[in-house]
Amino acid sequence: MYRLILILIPLNLFGQSPLTSGYFNYDLTDRYEILSDTINNNVFSAVKPFTRKSVAEFAKSIKTLSRVDEFNKNYLLNDNFLFSQFKKVNKLTFNKKKIFSVENSFLLINRSDIKITLNPILGLDIASDKYDTLNTYRNSRGVELRGLIGNKVGFFSRIIENQVRFPNHIRRKNINSGVVNGSTLFKTINPYTRDFFDASGYVVISPVKEINIQFGQDNNFIGNGYRSLILSDFSAPYLFLKFNTKVWKFNYQNLFSKHIDYSRIINQSLEGDIKEDLSGIPHKKKFSAFHHLSINVTKNFNLGFFENIIFSRSETTESNSYDLSYLNPIIFYTAVNHGLNSTDNAVLGLDWKWNFKNQFSFYGQFVLDEFKKDELFSSSKSWVNKWAFQGGFKYINALNVSNLDMQVEVNQLRPYLYQHSDISNNWIHYNQSLFHPLGSNLREFIFVLRYQPIPRLNLKAVFSHSTQGIDSSLLSENYGGNFLRNYEIDQFESLSKQIPMFSGIKSIISDFSLDAHYMIYHNLFLDAGLFIRKENNPAINDRLNMIFRFGLRMNLDQIDYRI
Repeated sequence: MYRLILILIPLNLFGQSPLTSGYFNYDLTDRYEILSDTINNNVFSAVKPFTRKSVAEFAKSIKTLSRVDEFNKNYLLNDNFLFSQFKKVNKLTFNKKKIFSVENSFLLINRSDIKITLNPILGLDIASDKYDTLNTYRNSRGVELRGLIGNKVGFFSRIIENQVRFPNHIRRKNINSGVVNGSTLFKTINPYTRDFFDASGYVVISPVKEINIQFGQDNNFIGNGYRSLILSDFSAPYLFLKFNTKVWKFNYQNLFSKHIDYSRIINQSLEGDIKEDLSGIPHKKKFSAFHHLSINVTKNFNLGFFENIIFSRSETTESNSYDLSYLNPIIFYTAVNHGLNSTDNAVLGLDWKWNFKNQFSFYGQFVLDEFKKDELFSSSKSWVNKWAFQGGFKYINALNVSNLDMQVEVNQLRPYLYQHSDISNNWIHYNQSLFHPLGSNLREFIFVLRYQPIPRLNLKAVFSHSTQGIDSSLLSENYGGNFLRNYEIDQFESLSKQIPMFSGIKSIISDFSLDAHYMIYHNLFLDAGLFIRKENNPAINDRLNMIFRFGLRMNLDQIDYRI
């Protein structure tokens, strides 16, 4: 199949390896775009991951005003060397041995017909929780390979082997879901430690320079915020085929993906003690067909529209195969859904970004999972009002302090968002959310502060506060917050049955993190941080975490304790 695809593609190709989720690539790109007061027609920041070629071209346009700006510009050029061909002499260069001949490449082949870079991946982390008798740690090792063949085919492959003991609030979540956050199946070293692989990879080809075709396994993200209510990268990687068309001020993406439902038998309540349960087995396959159109309406305003169909074909009324009707790249999916008389889960909405005054950005998303006009426009609390809203604000060089950036964000998700009467149509993959990691029936406030006082030192503080209505146990009535559950339409009696926000047990989570990252060498970081979390609901009273963490990592992100 792969050879056939290459034969059918014209010879004039422009391969690109997408940008992996690096240290602060996205933050830097957002920052310098806002400072330029012009939305870049090359990057389209709501659609992630970016291509390395687009970031390299964007980095060349950055105007530097300080030592920190110059460092950041060079960092982006170095990190995307295969496209920027930017070389910086450094004291760790060993040309004779052909290792680290450029900063971002342990081993490099840089010929006109083939370009390959190979890098090690390392993650060592130890942490102590004042309110837990167990220390947490991470030991991750891996390798990353990416490159271009004759400027016609791009490729990327990464594999990481991990042994991790998570903090107790993440251990509880992993036991309830039966999987490790961001991964799939695992091996138990002891009741509290997990051994698992992370693997992703894809090939990229372009029949013309405006169209990019990517096939492989990884995550995708849509949005400009800390969270995404449309498509997040919180889950395990999944198989996908992506067509991205970029013409003038338009970026149009078709994403066809396959997901796995994971069935488990849970014999404990959410407030109960942690007990190991390995009764889950992967079973149903399901699919998603996703369209996203992004338009730079003016030089500083971007508007995006999306629609998504989530469907399985295990129902007895429909054939057990992929529905070819959803492969149409430009059709309105809801119309197809009605034409098929299908119960597939259709979701639509929009996102936006407005950069202004060379210092500010206002962004957001709106998601609609059901459209019942009378209920929606009457502002009722009907259960069919399944919608979500995000609003956010970024402030660059805040209070006239150079390289001090602030971000404020609010997210609200009505009950039953992305849930369905058939759980195989829920927006999840391997029991992990493909939207907000906490689920729905939720309101969340997030405040982020980033400061880069000197080139190699980054400080980041994040405070978040969420209120959510949860179920008292996994066997109780479904109040619409748990994405691992489906609902029975009969339970609502009528479309107008009132389900207010935070129905069920009201759970409040507040957390604060303060992290310092020092870049010893390109993408080699020394980390230190503090994480404080408080969870309260009538079933458990207070759960506290106060975690001090230290680590060393290379070409790898920190584990996010905030879920």
